Amino acid sequence: MNSANLLRHWRFGGIAIVTTLLVAACGGTSAPTQPTHGGTVTFAEGPSAPPNYIFPMESSAYFSVTNSEQFDYSMYPPLYWFGDHGQPINDPQLSIANPPVFSSNNTVVSITLKHWVWSNGKPITARDVIFWLNLLSAATDSNAPPVGSSSAPGPGWGALVPGGFPFNVVSYTQTGTYSLQMKLNASYNPLWFQYNELSQIVPLPTQAWDELATTGPIGNYDSSAQARVALPNTSPSQYVPKNPGTATSGALGVAQFLNSQSQSLDTYQSNPLWQVVSGPFRLSAYTTSGYAKLVPNPNYSGSAKPTISAFVEEPFTSDTAEFNALEAGTLTIGYIPPQDLAQKASLERRFGYSFAPWYGSAFTYFPYNFTNPKTGPIFKQLYFRQAVQSLVNQPQYIKDFLGGYATVTNGPVPTWPVGNADESPLEAKGQIYPYDPAKAVSLLQDHGWTVKKGGTSFCSRPGTGANQCGAGISSGETLAFTLLYQSGSVPLTNEMEALQSAAQRSAGIDLTLSTAPFAQVIGTAFNGCTTATPCSGWELANWGGGWSYSPDYLPTGGEIFGTGASSNAGDYSIPTNDANIQATHTASSAAAELKALFTYENYLAQQVPVVYMPTTPEQDELVLYKSNLRGVTPLDPYGSIYPQDYSFS
Repeated sequence: MNSANLLRHWRFGGIAIVTTLLVAACGGTSAPTQPTHGGTVTFAEGPSAPPNYIFPMESSAYFSVTNSEQFDYSMYPPLYWFGDHGQPINDPQLSIANPPVFSSNNTVVSITLKHWVWSNGKPITARDVIFWLNLLSAATDSNAPPVGSSSAPGPGWGALVPGGFPFNVVSYTQTGTYSLQMKLNASYNPLWFQYNELSQIVPLPTQAWDELATTGPIGNYDSSAQARVALPNTSPSQYVPKNPGTATSGALGVAQFLNSQSQSLDTYQSNPLWQVVSGPFRLSAYTTSGYAKLVPNPNYSGSAKPTISAFVEEPFTSDTAEFNALEAGTLTIGYIPPQDLAQKASLERRFGYSFAPWYGSAFTYFPYNFTNPKTGPIFKQLYFRQAVQSLVNQPQYIKDFLGGYATVTNGPVPTWPVGNADESPLEAKGQIYPYDPAKAVSLLQDHGWTVKKGGTSFCSRPGTGANQCGAGISSGETLAFTLLYQSGSVPLTNEMEALQSAAQRSAGIDLTLSTAPFAQVIGTAFNGCTTATPCSGWELANWGGGWSYSPDYLPTGGEIFGTGASSNAGDYSIPTNDANIQATHTASSAAAELKALFTYENYLAQQVPVVYMPTTPEQDELVLYKSNLRGVTPLDPYGSIYPQDYSFS
């Protein structure tokens, strides 16, 4: 399979995870044949999941499709745009730079920017890319104070992978007003490096953002801690910074300042920082509840130019509240919750809605906290994870809770399109761990647990032998856990309650359910838990989605399953898996890349490092949009929105 065919079936990166949330918009109900200028489009945000971070360098706690693809990117598009008319590939037309050029056995990459401008009319230059790289290098520097600590509350980076970007860049240099060059620490697959590394870059307005305080002057503070000096082919901890910044100066100081401003939600509307944009829209109004109004940027260099007057994102506390607005006809683009699908025909007839399931390259899961001192040793046992997966009745969930609009998730490969040509033969055969309560009981009993169906099972044979409970598990230890999940979604609640019932009734696994808003759940799960810094505050966490491969668009897994990755919730860490991931980075051909991907996904399909759940169209997004609104379809496979394409007819 050539690289073009390979890419046609793979997608995403932000994901991040990556988490995918919903779309919506508003307008009239008449349907003239000609497009018009003006009008306001309203967009329904996901239940209890409003955008809450505007600086396009999100830590893992803010690293979501809600914040990036459906908020930031309309104002601050990335250097390379991915998603082309519904296809999971790079879109050169929407990219700020021309395609990268690789040389010296793929160890040098040269980038030339197009001559775009910022909203204030100043040119977007290579210096603005260097600015991003300086801030990223400082914010992720292993020798700087820990990101998130009181001494260094920096932004961090949710796409950070040890050994990956920016650690694999030895140096970067501006070679002209619109050009720069990077030298890499090894030879990498150009396809992977563009889709998973260069894809992360977002040019930033140096002339407006390079400051350390709201009252201070604009300067070149970021250049005082420019790049890392890399020791070839070494781990991130062996990278040495040039003049590392402190909490009050240099690139780290600038990154921390911008992070603090981004966390000040009540100043979004008034803060002049956020008025200098490169995308098709700029922020006009914002409330801390998540209401956001964007208006066209008249100096947008890309195409198409916006024709609507405003794009409004509306927050909702639950999918029921969103459906009420949809049923009142006040949304242009909304989503119909699966439990309300019986009302679809009525809504189409009464308000002129059209229906479009939003399929995307993603997979749904929720993680274990392997670092939890009490329950982590249990989660590390493969037999236990196999038992839990055998209690997840995915086909029933799809039929009873998701209206049939979902696919069974077998592993970390996107489940769309159905029959994905890049899905490994192992996964294509069907569920590796289908619903089988008897199998779950057998796995537990064979490994030293006394199963108390309807009660709480306990370890009766401690030890590390083949028929014992496993390392770190004491006699009498119980299978009792807390599962935190996102509030506001009826299908998700139904799934969690069904899993809770089956787990206790069939295998004596006692799950205590609790709910919280989306931002709180991902803030809990993606909080930097590692073996060195374990977290005891959670055990299982489900934010109501999974992972979309963005800004790492080839699904090679480093962002979510690589040891030490920022978005590796719960800190899954296995050397075999790390080696499998690394092999996908350096494959010398499309055939070798596909083989490496199969090896990676097969291993994780069998290892079940997370609980795999049914993958819905963009995590429950069954879009209804006003038929007189043009430009909504084809829907983007990465969860991005294109309000610049919208017009009323």
